[in-house]
Amino acid sequence: MLLTRYEGIGNLEDLQKAITLLELAVVATPLDHPNRAATLNNLGAMLSSRFERTGDFNDLQQAILRTDQAAAATPLNHPDRAETLINLGTMLSSRFERTGDLDNLQQAILRIQEAVAVAPLDHPDRAGWLNNLGIMLRLRFKRIGNFDDLQQAILRTEEAVAATPLDHPDRAGRLNSLGNGLSSRFERTGDFDDLQQAILRTEEVVAATPLDHPNRAGRLNNLGNMLRLRFERTGNFDDLQEAILRTEEAVAATPLDHRNRAATLNNLGTMLSSRFERTGDFDDLQQAILRTEEAVAATPLDHPNRAVTLDSLRNMLRLRFERTGDFDDLQQAILRTEEAVAATPLDHRNRAATLNNLGTMLSSRYERTGDFDDLQQAILRIQEAVAAAPLDHPDRAETLNNLGVILCSRFKRTGNFDDLQQAILRTEEAVAATPLDHPDRTGRLNNLANMFRLKFERTGDFDDLQQAILRTEVAVAATPLDHANRAVTWNSLGNMLRLRLERTGNFEDLQQAILRTEEAVAATPLDHRDRANRLNNLGNMLRLRFERTGDFDDLQQAILRTEEAVAATPLDYPDRADRLNNLGVILSSRYERTGDFDSLQQAILRTEEAMAATPLYNPKRAKILNNLGVILRSRFERTGDFDDLQQAILRTEEAVAATPLDHPNRAGRLNSLGTMLCSRFERTEDLDDLQQAILRTEEAVAATPLDYLSQAVTLNNLGTMLRARSERTGDFDDLQQAILRTEEAVAATPLDHLNRAAIFHNLGTMLSSRFERTGDFDDLQQAILRTEEAVAAAPLDHPDRARRLYNLGIMISARFKHTEHPHDRECAIQCFRECTALHSAAPTVRINAASIVSFMLAEDRNWVDSSEITKAAVNLLPRVSSRSLGQKDQQHMIKQCAGLASCAAAAALHAGKPAADAHPEVAKEFEQLRDSLDSSGSESLISTQPTAPGSSRHSTSLALDKVIDRIRKLQQFERFLLPPTACELMVAASPMHPVVLINVSPYRCDAFLIQHQSITTLELPCLHKATIERVAKVMKSRIPTKNQMLELLQWLWDALAGPVLDQLGFCEPVTTEEWPHVCWIPTGPLCNLPIHAAGYHRETDTRTVLDRVVSSYSPSIKALLYSRRNVAQRTQSEACHKAVLVSMDTTPGCTSLSFARKEIIELERLFPASIPRVVLDAPFKNDVLTALDSFSIFHFAGHGLSDPSDPSMSTLLMTDWQINPLTVKDFVALKFHQNPPLLAYLSACSTGDNKDLELLDEGIHLMGACQLAGFRHVIGSLWEVSDKHCVDAAKNVYSTMINAAMSDESVSLGLHNAILNLRGGRGRTSTTREVRDARLISTESEENEIGDPIIWAAYIHMGI
Repeated sequence: MLLTRYEGIGNLEDLQKAITLLELAVVATPLDHPNRAATLNNLGAMLSSRFERTGDFNDLQQAILRTDQAAAATPLNHPDRAETLINLGTMLSSRFERTGDLDNLQQAILRIQEAVAVAPLDHPDRAGWLNNLGIMLRLRFKRIGNFDDLQQAILRTEEAVAATPLDHPDRAGRLNSLGNGLSSRFERTGDFDDLQQAILRTEEVVAATPLDHPNRAGRLNNLGNMLRLRFERTGNFDDLQEAILRTEEAVAATPLDHRNRAATLNNLGTMLSSRFERTGDFDDLQQAILRTEEAVAATPLDHPNRAVTLDSLRNMLRLRFERTGDFDDLQQAILRTEEAVAATPLDHRNRAATLNNLGTMLSSRYERTGDFDDLQQAILRIQEAVAAAPLDHPDRAETLNNLGVILCSRFKRTGNFDDLQQAILRTEEAVAATPLDHPDRTGRLNNLANMFRLKFERTGDFDDLQQAILRTEVAVAATPLDHANRAVTWNSLGNMLRLRLERTGNFEDLQQAILRTEEAVAATPLDHRDRANRLNNLGNMLRLRFERTGDFDDLQQAILRTEEAVAATPLDYPDRADRLNNLGVILSSRYERTGDFDSLQQAILRTEEAMAATPLYNPKRAKILNNLGVILRSRFERTGDFDDLQQAILRTEEAVAATPLDHPNRAGRLNSLGTMLCSRFERTEDLDDLQQAILRTEEAVAATPLDYLSQAVTLNNLGTMLRARSERTGDFDDLQQAILRTEEAVAATPLDHLNRAAIFHNLGTMLSSRFERTGDFDDLQQAILRTEEAVAAAPLDHPDRARRLYNLGIMISARFKHTEHPHDRECAIQCFRECTALHSAAPTVRINAASIVSFMLAEDRNWVDSSEITKAAVNLLPRVSSRSLGQKDQQHMIKQCAGLASCAAAAALHAGKPAADAHPEVAKEFEQLRDSLDSSGSESLISTQPTAPGSSRHSTSLALDKVIDRIRKLQQFERFLLPPTACELMVAASPMHPVVLINVSPYRCDAFLIQHQSITTLELPCLHKATIERVAKVMKSRIPTKNQMLELLQWLWDALAGPVLDQLGFCEPVTTEEWPHVCWIPTGPLCNLPIHAAGYHRETDTRTVLDRVVSSYSPSIKALLYSRRNVAQRTQSEACHKAVLVSMDTTPGCTSLSFARKEIIELERLFPASIPRVVLDAPFKNDVLTALDSFSIFHFAGHGLSDPSDPSMSTLLMTDWQINPLTVKDFVALKFHQNPPLLAYLSACSTGDNKDLELLDEGIHLMGACQLAGFRHVIGSLWEVSDKHCVDAAKNVYSTMINAAMSDESVSLGLHNAILNLRGGRGRTSTTREVRDARLISTESEENEIGDPIIWAAYIHMGI
């Protein structure tokens, strides 16, 4: 009665009392009593019921013990034996379910089969026994996967159902068992009819089960599971909703202490997780994890179902990781799956699925960390899973799909093409094994499509791309509109359409790609980890549309989207490098569009970050290296920093070397390398660079299919290079080929493509070149038409518009020369004006245009406009020669603007315009940044580090600009580093010390007379630039005769010095001890001529500079002011004058100087004991630099060497000059500014000479370097000097200085006296003169008298 009541209402207390009574009955029943077996059997049944309710394993053990005793006590032929065997079998089965011990299940089946065999066919309990046998056979199928067991289980259960009357209370339970069997067969075979029948049977069961029945919860749970399976098979969302409702009912109906509660909670968690995957509702996933964690906690450690529950939790943690990117979730998921694998026997049929899951988890961790071992282990685990899965198992498709995805990941990592091929094969198998209406088919199709896309990217086979798009379109069509995975397929389709656009140029593909990717982004929650990837893809596509249409808003949006993508990507995420690289490319595009230099700097920084984050073995590194090379080349084109170009070439060469020969991207990288080599040719004129550039670009053309959109770009570049070779070699065929290639490029470019205008521009320049070569006027007309189209297509603020306007102006000017039509001249002027005014353009282009248009306006006598334009161009000069450039690069950039300032001054004069430690912290910051730039300027041009040094130089330069702006905001520092005002200019002069700046330009020549209280100008109508250039050229090409030299000095007097001195009031020879002192500041080619020696040098003629004033020189007003400021701010006195005296009578590779050592000996004798001295004979460079510490005088007697290609490398030759020269750069780096030394006496040739005519204004020579380093005075020579007379000159200088107590005024006066003495002397030089230059053989020359100007006019003084 108590048991019956328990079975009816589930009151556990009734069962407890029943067990207690039966235990008493067993004790009271003798061992040989015939009823003892029945009592033991009943007690076992009740203990088994309590185990099923509470999960107390001891109850089950006792139940089996008691029932086993009952079976032993029951005779073989006893009618109750069958029932006892059934009970024992059922209990052994329960113990199997609890422990996983297969022997228990095997014994259970044997006991049930024995019972069925001995029971009559009409036995009323036979149906129940057949049902139990079916249940156990299904359990054995689940354990070992023997399909025959499942088939037999279903047959036995069907027999049981057939033998059970419709109104029998156990019919529901047997129908439930049949439904479970059919559901298992569906899972094994995929036969959908089995699942439908299973659901029908289980729905009958639930309907027939009273609401308060203890088994209702289990039956609801079974129905929920089956509805979930049907949802997974059909995608019918209503089934999933119904499954969750039924399982929630089951959980609610299951007591908290019931042993089946854990399994029901696990099933509910699985369903909530499926709903999250379907809808993206994150709360469902959170609830799923909570429910499954409850299930894990309620499952004993040794329970066979624990592995299943752990695997379910693993899947949910994986989904949460994929949604949020929380790495801890992924780590926990892997731990749970590893536990599940360890808990699953080797022969268990679920082991394959568990291994598959572990593989996918390890793959996810690889994607997050980049740990290659995780990827390798993932592949091994899934390969094990594939091997363990039967060929006809429905889960095999999923495992094959996962294997394909992970093999594809390894291909992406290693570039091993066989991995990609195997990935495609496995995924094709997976798709083939997936029914057409299966909801997972879309995901597998999408994966297969992505693999075909990768294959296209690797091989360039267009059919692969087409197949990829077809597969993805099918996947999109099969994915419900509200499905969470729809965003995945949209994103994939967008990527593939973008690739087709890049291949074919079909603009509609790009439009569709953007639409699909925007849909994907919109469908992706803000906190989803895949959102960053989709934003990155969208940014790329918007950039491509900008490049196609020129819509600047697309570019801005592209940057915003990609910045979002980068911000959403963890710092240690492997895909971060790819997103940084894309951001760099897009920022570079903005620079190209706007000329915003900060965008370019940011582009380089982002791409350098990307490169640093990409391992050497990663196939994507080649793409990043190529992009970095392209962007560095852009900075070189903007700033002229040659190191950037060198680094660009190195990076692109690395990219080419890392790209397989058959890779479709190799052509693009070869094209990039070709353009960089061409740029280096343009800078260095090394023809080999151009030849290599053409070879590389021809390779790129040959490797690019004709229908590739990129072919047009490559052909255009090849045309540009062939034109450059034609200009260099004069080969007309190269020019013809250049035009053909560029015409092909035009034909291959869509009419609406943004690049079309650029190609038209190039074609125009080539046609113009052919016109210059052949005179064919039609070529010029066509060139102008093409360039006009290019200009019209460029937005008004586009940087490239300036270059096109400049070239159009050149072409129209050429037509004007041909037609002399005034309208052409007006149009050319307008083109140059527009170019000059375009603020986004490169400064060099604007300056070049300004130079041409100012000259044209000057020809029209329009001095006002000419002056305004040249003034604006002069203001651009600091941007041309940036502080961030190395010295050699600065010189190169300055050379392009030689003479501009002089032209500006001349135009202004024609137009009638006037020629016009308080903050220690900011001062320290300025000095640190300045010194950083100065020191880095001497680094090697080619860095071996992954990141080019140019980036830090440019960053430092920008930081220095900001500090300068801060300094200018401080009181009394408003004009810090700005050009001096008129008042500041007058400070440079004193009543007897005027400053004379001679401006030389093609328009006119003038002297600016800067006196203590006024600034005036004096036009010099007899001085002409062309004459000066001719004379300077003669001076450099050969040594003039004495008569030629005297004539030159007379011309200098008449044209320049005489009028200036007369204007200053120095009209007579000096007859007192007070000499006036003039500081000359020549410009242009005048810098190489001896103004201080100008005059009529006859014994009775006093029309000479030497007889009227003492002369000094300065490279600029600012240099003069700078020197005087250093003296005024000197921090210590010169009570003791230390002298460093260096002689080089024998120099490796040069002629001997027999008087060099004598000169030093004479000075040692001359210097009083009060002047300590360091004497160095034939020293090494470092010996000299070490000696230059706390000294006042540096005297060098030896050879000097001027470097015409790089004046900053001009050298004083020490013993080790061939391997470690003492150069201009070294003197600049000394920085004696706080305690400026008194004098650098360079008793060597050409120390004040600069053989580069385009850098004459810059003072880049040994004397200028010493002055810049901080010497207050420098004595040197304009040309080679006589070794013998150097001794006399030096003695004269130092005698005057010693007599005047080494005052500043005594230096220039001492040299003046020395020159006068040399001029007035008599005598002859030796036939073979020893001259202090770096000629490697002796120099023969005619005899010269002591009074020859070649001897005495060479010496000059620079300083205050």
